[in-house]
Amino acid sequence: MGRKATAYGLTINPIILKQLLVDCDINQGALGEVTGLARTTINIVVNRGYIPLEHPEFKSLVEEFIGGNVRARKWLAHHCLKVENIWDPLGRVLKNSQPVGSVARMMATRHRREVSGDSEHVRVIREVEVITEDTKRHFRLFKNPFINDVQEEKDIYMSSEHHYIEAAMIDAAKHAGFLAVVGEVQSGKSIMRRKVVLTLQREGNVRVIFPQIVDKDRVTAGSLCDAIIHDISSEKPKVKLEEKSRQVLRLLLARHKQGSRHVIIIEEAHDLGFKVLKLLKRFYEFEDGYTKLLGIILIGQPELKDKLDEGDHPDMREVIRRIQIAEIRGLNGNVKDYLMLKFKRVGAKAEDVFTDEAIASLSRRLTDRDGRTGKTISHAYPGLVNNYAAKAMNLACQMGCEKVTEEVVMEI
Repeated sequence: MGRKATAYGLTINPIILKQLLVDCDINQGALGEVTGLARTTINIVVNRGYIPLEHPEFKSLVEEFIGGNVRARKWLAHHCLKVENIWDPLGRVLKNSQPVGSVARMMATRHRREVSGDSEHVRVIREVEVITEDTKRHFRLFKNPFINDVQEEKDIYMSSEHHYIEAAMIDAAKHAGFLAVVGEVQSGKSIMRRKVVLTLQREGNVRVIFPQIVDKDRVTAGSLCDAIIHDISSEKPKVKLEEKSRQVLRLLLARHKQGSRHVIIIEEAHDLGFKVLKLLKRFYEFEDGYTKLLGIILIGQPELKDKLDEGDHPDMREVIRRIQIAEIRGLNGNVKDYLMLKFKRVGAKAEDVFTDEAIASLSRRLTDRDGRTGKTISHAYPGLVNNYAAKAMNLACQMGCEKVTEEVVMEI
């Protein structure tokens, strides 16, 4: 087994330790805690046979840990191996291994497909990765480009699709539309909402109603009435629901005649029950002649879209046939532009950190194809791109690479 001062240049050559960790459900992070090394270093060890020479006790610490693990000891005995054999080459890349438990979650960053129904999808990991101080020094960055990365509107990356969703939200607010904005975790839904609200506040003719009910399971017709009354007037809500409803209609009519428009925005709307979704349709029906009095924008995860599928929920058709769905998709095709903006805001250039091949590889890692429709599906949401880019930068630093390369990206 060759040894070098750094792992850069070592070929992919997994050692027996990797198979043992997978089969015994031992997280690489556990070895990091025992040895005091970063998980990225452990990853290089098990995948490339690299032994960090600057830590002379590394091997003995790992062997002591493995020897003290009951499952690991049984695994070694079953394969007629001794603890010291864990450093031997495995002889094959474990692309098709099937880890279990926490290791399955750890290994989910691998570009591996699994079948779910009639379609395939890429399994991705969403654990937040923080760029280390060593990594920032390595790439000459004085600030992490992915932490507190939206301080003002110019920090928001807007693709053509984002501009479309922004326009749809503003139109629903100004013209009393009924809109559901759907996006995965870390897709930027809350950022879009903040941007739209600020735009409406600047223009001044639309009042935003933003219910502060934390537990969406507890949303009721009464609590929605209370939120509307509190946000558009100084009146005290009536006690009975019938009186509250009449109070809401009276206030909306009065404000409408004064030239004001109103929109209610509900985040985490995927947690709303079907009964509440039907109630919202009742609010949507408040009108003055031919003019609707209240726009409604629901913001939620894909489960919200599932609830608005008439095929699965025909009893919801009265709502589904009135609501428009705008879906926030991934950034594939725009990942390079997105990274350029993030690095520019901290006085750096993305091309000084990532090769073009690395960015293309990152896009592929977060791209999938629907087995039923054949359409390309992008999982390259801003939060995930940030996470994967940070992982790749930390690993490149550990390996001593001048830039993040395609090989580095495929190792995270």
